[in-house]
Amino acid sequence: MCSMDERDQQARRHDEENREQFAIRKEERELAAEERELERELADFETSKERAKLDIETEWRAEHAGHEPERPPAWRAPESGEPRKPKQ
Repeated sequence: MCSMDERDQQARRHDEENREQFAIRKEERELAAEERELERELADFETSKERAKLDIETEWRAEHAGHEPERPPAWRAPESGEPRKPKQ
């Protein structure tokens, strides 16, 4: 048979294990929420980046009376189909 002290110690150990498990679960939930927020921010950034590219191209066409400019934006490949290489 277990004495009262042993039962108290077992109960305390059990409570401590539960607290640790809850703390771990809380941390996991917080990290998952942070991950979702970062994914949303990245998606928003990508959308903003694409919108900015379109806005720049539209403005360039307006400045050149509807024609393509002599030098296309850096993100667009030249007519040869090969990507542009950055200047060193």
